[in-house]
Amino acid sequence: MRRILAAGLPPDLTSWLEHRMDVPVRATRDGEETLTELARDEWSLLIIDDRLTNPSAFDVLGRVRQSLGLAHLPVIYCLQQGPRSDLAAHLVGQFGVGQLLFHPLDREELARQAAACMGIPLPTETVDQTQTQRQTSVALAQVWEKFKDTIIGRVAVLEQATLALLEDNLDSELHQRAIGEAHKLAGSLGTFGFPKGSQMARQVEELYRAGDALGQVEALRLSEMIVALRRELQQPAGAQAAPAPTTPAAADDDQPLLLIVDDDEALGELLMTEAAAWGMRAQVAPNVAAARERFAVERPAAVLLDLSFPDGTESALAFLGELSARTPRVPVLVLTGRDAFTHRVEVARLGGRGFLQKPVPTAQVMEAVTQLLQRERASDAKVLIVDDDPHVLATVRMLLEPRRIRLITLEDPLRFWDVLEETSPDLVMLDVELPHVSGIELCRVVRNDPRWAELPVLFLTAYTDRDVVRRVFAAGADDYVSKPIVGPELVTRIANRLDRTQLYRSLAETDTLTGVANRRKSGQVLGQFLRLAERHGQPLSLAILDLDHFKQVNDNYGHAAGDAVLGRLGQLLLRSFRGEDVVARWGGEEFMVGMYGMTKRDGVQRLAEVLDILRREDFALSGGAFHVSFSAGVAEYPTDGHEVQALYRAADGALYQAKEAGRNRVLATEDHVPAPDDQTLLITAASAPRLIAEP
Repeated sequence: MRRILAAGLPPDLTSWLEHRMDVPVRATRDGEETLTELARDEWSLLIIDDRLTNPSAFDVLGRVRQSLGLAHLPVIYCLQQGPRSDLAAHLVGQFGVGQLLFHPLDREELARQAAACMGIPLPTETVDQTQTQRQTSVALAQVWEKFKDTIIGRVAVLEQATLALLEDNLDSELHQRAIGEAHKLAGSLGTFGFPKGSQMARQVEELYRAGDALGQVEALRLSEMIVALRRELQQPAGAQAAPAPTTPAAADDDQPLLLIVDDDEALGELLMTEAAAWGMRAQVAPNVAAARERFAVERPAAVLLDLSFPDGTESALAFLGELSARTPRVPVLVLTGRDAFTHRVEVARLGGRGFLQKPVPTAQVMEAVTQLLQRERASDAKVLIVDDDPHVLATVRMLLEPRRIRLITLEDPLRFWDVLEETSPDLVMLDVELPHVSGIELCRVVRNDPRWAELPVLFLTAYTDRDVVRRVFAAGADDYVSKPIVGPELVTRIANRLDRTQLYRSLAETDTLTGVANRRKSGQVLGQFLRLAERHGQPLSLAILDLDHFKQVNDNYGHAAGDAVLGRLGQLLLRSFRGEDVVARWGGEEFMVGMYGMTKRDGVQRLAEVLDILRREDFALSGGAFHVSFSAGVAEYPTDGHEVQALYRAADGALYQAKEAGRNRVLATEDHVPAPDDQTLLITAASAPRLIAEP
């Protein structure tokens, strides 16, 4: 007879499990009681919770495997923390745990894994359809009562407009209002349990949109339809049969080169100047043929393409198609005086990444280009795939790497959490069935951690039945792709998900003025850096930079000049530090740089080089020319603190010391903007300030 011993599980979960599996389940409250039951009777499965005490779950497992002679008893271990690979490997390797689950427990997943460990089928879950339908009807009735008056009021507007149409006095205001109300009804009635009413409202909307074509024939038809619509809404909400659920749809240089394909020489010069201010190189090709020649010499990071050429738009559109078809693709932003809807559609169809209509300020163009390049970094994204089939890993690598998508493969799911934190992937791919811990469990653990709550998770699985799909999405997955792998479908799914994620992330995590990370994003990255530094014994340096006399720049030259200075410094910092470092705008004229694996001395040296470059930059504006400088403080983990806030306080204190030292050495007047020969100090976060760089 098959029996389960559940050690440390809540009583309600134990009762549910017994009912769900139709197998006797004995619950024990502590370790001593568990050991007694294991020694007295035979059990088919031990489910043990990490919170078990007197003795601990670890001690109980040790005795199970050694002194009790139960070396082959299947064990499911329930952890109350994230899947640390050292702990998971110890449970599997030393204690022979067959399956790991993580709190909060998914009851259905627990039952499924228990059945698998015992080698028995999991009974089909019975659902009281009558009770479910009754609950649904009650819920729909409550929703309907809440919004019924609003819905009926919209139908009354349609009746009023139809009557006016029959009397040939429908004015434009009432006409437009009828269109709007019909549109709202078409979108909402299905939600309220009236799918047929939603279809009727859509037909009414389409008739009203006919405009001048509306006549008496159409008015009579509208009248009949609205009467039928009102009659439909007199039924109880949800009385109509809901549609059957469907299976979810398979659902070089330090400065980047911008190629401007436009025959407007003046605009080309302006864009080249603006691009330089944004930290980009720019070249102008007066026509498509010249652009192709430039491509033979150097591949640009992005293309700014006009559609208006003497030979028509065909050549430009053909060129757009060529660039989109390249591997890796070249992102194209269209900047043109043409604004026909057909052109917008054609640009989108051919893979254009944006559409701007002339005239548009050059700063706005470069802002769009910068955002485009940030989104396109998804093409250099990292994808972590967890699958114990090496053939699947090899196939996915073959498909993704030509697309400049870096693939991180992992066959051992017990190492998942360490690899996740070390690599910070942009997307995770999981298989449902994995040794010792299922992909669904890993997905749930990811979703339970706020740091990874927005990480896209895609399942690549041979299971396509509705129950598995439901569990996959219930765990928090974003998408799934069925095995066997269809190359184009998988690549498209991943590319679209990365592209969309990068866009949202760019909008949420980037300071739009400077192009660097915002404070929220930098705090997340620094927290991750600290965990890695602690785990691997690496240094981590944090620098706080503050522009000197920045208020005087705004007062004397205007806020546009101040914005230009902030943007220039942001781009300079991005170019000067490594891709794995984090550069952020901390607030106002303050910037932050987090340097993983870099000591304080190395960080100071790097900042001194940046300071030297910035002080030689000319800011030539209508109000005159000027130069700027900054002061900075640097702190290092673990010398100056073990937390982000502690490091920030140490770096901020060093910055204050730098400012004080600077004020003692520089006599600045209210109307004075620092010149290149002013003394600017860069100091460490040591207890006694020490001069590091003095130009």
